[in-house]
Amino acid sequence: MFDLHIQDDDGVARLHLNAPQRLNALRLEHWAALAALADNLAADDHVTAVVISGAGDRAFCAGGDITEFSDIRMGAAAAQAYNAEVDRALVALAAIPVPTIARIHQACFGGGSMIALSCDLRFAAPAARFCIPPAKMGFAYNALPLDRLRQLVGPAHALDLVYTARTIDAAEAVRIGLVNDVADDLDGFINQRLSAILEHAPLSHRAHKRVLNEAPEPGSQAECAITDHLYDSQDYQEAVAAFTERRRPTFKGQ
Repeated sequence: MFDLHIQDDDGVARLHLNAPQRLNALRLEHWAALAALADNLAADDHVTAVVISGAGDRAFCAGGDITEFSDIRMGAAAAQAYNAEVDRALVALAAIPVPTIARIHQACFGGGSMIALSCDLRFAAPAARFCIPPAKMGFAYNALPLDRLRQLVGPAHALDLVYTARTIDAAEAVRIGLVNDVADDLDGFINQRLSAILEHAPLSHRAHKRVLNEAPEPGSQAECAITDHLYDSQDYQEAVAAFTERRRPTFKGQ
């Protein structure tokens, strides 16, 4: 289901959902496997960024595999057990400490949208389509994925998407803030953004991600715990020296 490749030259991890015959839909065991993969990426100091993509020409990810719902997701107890695995995967993806990007070339539905929303950045091809479909099937998402949706698009757009369960195109997705940008040459665009990200200090990226996600009280010890150590880092010293010497700094994440 998953192919993972970490590039030796720049540390970019590329996580590929590879089940095009079922539109890259995830079964229960795949959600558990995705959580484990995300945990491993989070613990790998060599990783500088993560790009998540889907195989085939029809979908980034169609969400959960509905064909198994009648066996393992019927009734409240079974549904909560299933949802707990999904939440664990989404939390693990969001907790990866380096920049994460969803590469969305086609359909991004249901749980696929939740995977994309767990990434820091979402870039789409013009052919991409998005749908939040639980109302079509008579169930509701729990708080974790809906809170991320609300944060990104606001409550009005979030309610519109979940009430109507309609499919929106890439242009509307970028207009409401569901994705960051749309590009005809999606891979070229993402590689340009990755280059811009990777030329800057990796410790700064990690700190900024934590500050934005954790929202510590300004001036608090929690805030200081995230940011203060950067001023003692080799990268900060290198940046100051490079500015004085009028050259580009070379960051090592130290």
